[in-house]
Amino acid sequence: MKKLLTVLFIGMSFFSNAEDLGIVAKTYPIVEPDMIEWIKNKAEVMIKNGQWQQIQNQAIINAKNQINNPKPVAGITDAEVTKVWYYKPLITVKKDLTDGSGHVIAKAGTYNALKFKPMDEQLLFINGENSAQVKWAINHVKSDEILSKIILTKGSFIKLDKQYRMWFYYDQNGKYTNRLKINHVPAIVSQENDALKIMEVSNKDI
Repeated sequence: MKKLLTVLFIGMSFFSNAEDLGIVAKTYPIVEPDMIEWIKNKAEVMIKNGQWQQIQNQAIINAKNQINNPKPVAGITDAEVTKVWYYKPLITVKKDLTDGSGHVIAKAGTYNALKFKPMDEQLLFINGENSAQVKWAINHVKSDEILSKIILTKGSFIKLDKQYRMWFYYDQNGKYTNRLKINHVPAIVSQENDALKIMEVSNKDI
């Protein structure tokens, strides 16, 4: 402690007796640009020279192209063999759920979603660029008693909407095929008892 106090004392004495050496070299004030003004000026220049309009036009073209030609779902190929498996949409509640009054509306546990909301339609997953699969799905829509929904993993649903005058959907980002472990199309998903029956159909059989 004595050594530390001695060092501090010497340091304070040094700076208190230090000579003012004045200013060495010329100094300039630090000026930071106003970013908002810079952005405004940049935007005005882009608007005047037409660059901003070009960016808007390209953005519209890209958006239309993305809608008309969605990115294919990765990993999905045309089925070579027919196979069937089942999936139960189970939901786990980790603790009792209560309403605003403290009444328990759902106890902790595992529940099967189909027991609360049955699936009253079947899903038909197809490659929209495969004409045989498209015809196969349309035939199911027209002939099956249950309501059918056609979902593409590849192709333009807007083009097919206009061509066949019926609704086609798209499995964006593979949300459903990933969850149901569908790797090949065409595939049919429907409810059977307390589970979803998933069947990939060989393209030789359609």
